[in-house]
Amino acid sequence: MINRRNMLRAGVVAAGVAGGVAVAAGPASAAASGKGWVSVLDHYRDAQGQERDDAGAIQAAINAATAMRPVHSVLVPPGEYVVNREILVSGLNDAVISGHGATLTLTGAAATTPGASAVLKITDSERFEVSGLTVVDNERTQPYNGVSIARSSRGTLNGVSVYGVKWTGLGVFDTTPGASTDIAIINCTAVGTRFGISTNGHDVRIIGNHVAMYWPSTAEAAAKGGVWSAPSDYYDGINVLTGSDRTTVTGNTITECGQAGVYTQDCTNLVVSANTVTGCQLRGIEVDGGSRVAVGVTVSGNTVVDCKGQINLVRARDVSVVGNRLANTSAARAASLIAVNVGSSHVSVVGNHATQAHPTFPAVYVIGDATDVTVAANEVVAGTPYQAPASVALLYRSAAGEFTVGGRLLATKGLGVGNAVAAATPGKVVSKIEVFSASGASLGFVPVYQSIA
Repeated sequence: MINRRNMLRAGVVAAGVAGGVAVAAGPASAAASGKGWVSVLDHYRDAQGQERDDAGAIQAAINAATAMRPVHSVLVPPGEYVVNREILVSGLNDAVISGHGATLTLTGAAATTPGASAVLKITDSERFEVSGLTVVDNERTQPYNGVSIARSSRGTLNGVSVYGVKWTGLGVFDTTPGASTDIAIINCTAVGTRFGISTNGHDVRIIGNHVAMYWPSTAEAAAKGGVWSAPSDYYDGINVLTGSDRTTVTGNTITECGQAGVYTQDCTNLVVSANTVTGCQLRGIEVDGGSRVAVGVTVSGNTVVDCKGQINLVRARDVSVVGNRLANTSAARAASLIAVNVGSSHVSVVGNHATQAHPTFPAVYVIGDATDVTVAANEVVAGTPYQAPASVALLYRSAAGEFTVGGRLLATKGLGVGNAVAAATPGKVVSKIEVFSASGASLGFVPVYQSIA
């Protein structure tokens, strides 16, 4: 990659769109400053003619652009920019930071506390976009985020790539959850980061991104003998954290994370759909109510393969797990495909395809204290397909053209039958069938004999 000091400046920047507001295109030269754009190249010297470092030049260009009225967009031309501290963007309203072909390399990073600083931090901005920029940290000496957003609205990170930062790759995070709203993270990449993408905002859309840690191939994995344990430099792929509301996690690929592929906690109105999650060291998708309850969750159309537990629900309410493809291909890996765990209620597990290679570990597991759980019409291939309490409404394919019902089957009109029980007498009665009316009232037991003469 060429350095900014010797690269040629030519070409144009395509028109950008921030929050639905068109931003005029401008050339990559100094003339861009007069056409709605400020180029970093114009700011390598201060008012006294002293040359700035790369971080100083980028910060100066951003400061100049946000001081203008209307606010100008910022062009970071192609090349490598060596930065050693946080670059702060505030008041980027109706404007773009365009960095196609530009890489910010964090080198000799200034000290910071975990997650407090970012290579590029955006605050107090609205109707903005950051596009095409790449952030790289090959040293990993300080726990920086890659690109973070706080106290902002109607913004987009589009085609931004982050490699190797020691904290979160791309984040929307505020001390008060929900201070950032209506943010889209689309077509981005986070590779080799501690956390891939994280949010505690409202109306955040995480769509079409690639998140990968490749943990089994890391030096950390080699040092730990291939068994993940804390502390670690690699945790969850996509995090939807406490206080998040109306979050969509859709169409992402998430590969070999140190912990969960998608981890959500204490959030409401969440959709996790059409993601491909493979080889994570803990769950593929985990919905965790934390100290409270996760409410209103849809997990649908995902492909989750070879994680240590594919979909796990803990303290979650009003959840639909529908139409997912799940597989554990290792007979040695004791991992569930779908687990409805402690404190969960009002859960529907319907129409999923699940293949379990472990001979005895249940493919679908429902804990005893889960309430109002329906498990129906799933295609399960497993030595032990289901483990669930009698309170679960269980309907499963038991043979070609045949369904088996666990619990009671009540007809809306006429009679229903269910709940076979062992019979003490007479000797030739081997079981009894309880019969119910349409309202669920018991009508008594019908004896079933070994043979009928």
